Amino acid sequence: MQTQGGHTVNILSPYSENLYNILLANRHLDPAELDSFFDPQISDLHDPYLMPDMEKAVKRILIAREKKERIVIFGDYDVDGVSSTAILVKFLSEIGCLVSYRLPHRVHDGYGLKWYFFDELKDKRVTLLITVDCGTRDIEPIRYARSLGIDVIVTDHHAVPDIIPEEVVAIVNPKRKDSRYPFHGLAGAGVAFKLLHWVLLWLWRSDIDATLTRYIDFASLGTVADCMPITWENRVITTLGLRQMQQSESVWLRNFLEGREQIEWNADIIGFQIGPRINAAWRMDTPLTALRWLLAWEGRTDEFFGELEHLNETRKWTTETQYQRALASVDTTRPILFFDAADLDHGIIGLVAGRLTELYNKPSIVMKNGHDHPLTTRKWDTVAIDETTNASEWKELSIWSCRAPEWCNLIELLDSCKHFFVRYGGHRQAAGFTIETNQITQFKEAMWRQFAIVHDVTDLPKKILNIECPLLPADITVATLEHIDHFRPFGIGNPKPLFILENVTIASSKPLGQEDKHLSISIYENPSLRLLLWNAGDKKAQLANGNIVSLIIEIDRNEWKWKVSVQVVVRDLIL
Repeated sequence: MQTQGGHTVNILSPYSENLYNILLANRHLDPAELDSFFDPQISDLHDPYLMPDMEKAVKRILIAREKKERIVIFGDYDVDGVSSTAILVKFLSEIGCLVSYRLPHRVHDGYGLKWYFFDELKDKRVTLLITVDCGTRDIEPIRYARSLGIDVIVTDHHAVPDIIPEEVVAIVNPKRKDSRYPFHGLAGAGVAFKLLHWVLLWLWRSDIDATLTRYIDFASLGTVADCMPITWENRVITTLGLRQMQQSESVWLRNFLEGREQIEWNADIIGFQIGPRINAAWRMDTPLTALRWLLAWEGRTDEFFGELEHLNETRKWTTETQYQRALASVDTTRPILFFDAADLDHGIIGLVAGRLTELYNKPSIVMKNGHDHPLTTRKWDTVAIDETTNASEWKELSIWSCRAPEWCNLIELLDSCKHFFVRYGGHRQAAGFTIETNQITQFKEAMWRQFAIVHDVTDLPKKILNIECPLLPADITVATLEHIDHFRPFGIGNPKPLFILENVTIASSKPLGQEDKHLSISIYENPSLRLLLWNAGDKKAQLANGNIVSLIIEIDRNEWKWKVSVQVVVRDLIL
């Protein structure tokens, strides 16, 4: 069965009046998971000691506290990195550590540790650096740090290389091969949160549960925004984090969410509202703005909020402009979509790649042409530019961002071409790399060849819409909505339920919005039901009065003055 939007429909269960049991069965939940799934508690969190090197990390931190050493938290620039940094900066300050932070600039620094960071830190008499959401693969910079007398603790959730340098104090990462930790899907913020957890246990604090609750909202930001599966421990973190946000110790979070209803059920508040604003800071300027925003005290929030709102609006406009350029120039006949332009903003290349992948269901790689950079003989890193660098050592580098559909593993694809890269890394569906510009043509050809080895380029997989079950129009009630609400919050690993209404008759179809882009629909089989179709486009003709259609729908809640009603969103039409 195909939809007009080009999706393959997969109906998971036949029609049944017992919707709760259908939703339960379709999620294949482990019986041991049920209590924490439906009623998560702080006590459901795993023992942090099971994570590798946790004890080494905590001992070193407490030595630094006792000796009044200077500690710096080094994070990535995205939501996960910023929220991870906020967790440790705030908590370590609370327990008496001398702690500051350093976040890289997307353009000037790029991702991960650099040699010159440690030169800066040495000058400032820093003796301990703790990474969050990065650092696992930065072997040589860590060795350089040790030569300067700076210890490094890595907390991260990215793939771990075979070689772990002996110079590192600890690599706290659930993905290590020697890890006994029962859940590998934590975000960087989740790993930082577990470090906090073990410090509390080590100190025999009497307020462990209360302290974890105070910090869990920051952990939920990175978990949802970094597209981690909302299952097992991540579900505990996300649910309790959303619940905590309206009492957050972050003044900005409290103010931003003031007056909003049902926050604890709605992970979309992070994915579509909070997350994009935090990310707008590094995409369009510096991540420091977002970090200061999360850590701001009363009286500073309006200042930071106005700046972030401006950056977010700029980000949206810039992304749409460049996306339209990409649509006009990308070769859609190729199995991998490439788009490059000299004037692209570094911060939005991943967003453009993501939108291309969403539209065409193919891997998309978007490039920002770089500038000349000095390269050392060490291929894995760039160094600071200074007047002593020989001009013959300078190379033009280009920065690329990649996105892929669920059926394509980007990291495996990039691994097969790693000899081209100055550096690279990421996740299965989102990655990035830096490459010498004169290597681009050969790289593209190599990628197409490697892709063709793994995939049939003449018959790429289609997008799949998993449908929970068919519903009758009369089934769409507040009681049905309450069954669905038991399974919130939704996200990766626990998607929003989709249903199919088969062969319903359109009673009316009215345009909505300033440009009549959307539709408000009613059907004869349940006239009181309101169905909304956003960006109707060429679907309008099929939804004319009297037409019989089958609809793929989401059932959601609409709240107005504390009154709950059912809202139905049409996701697609069956051909």
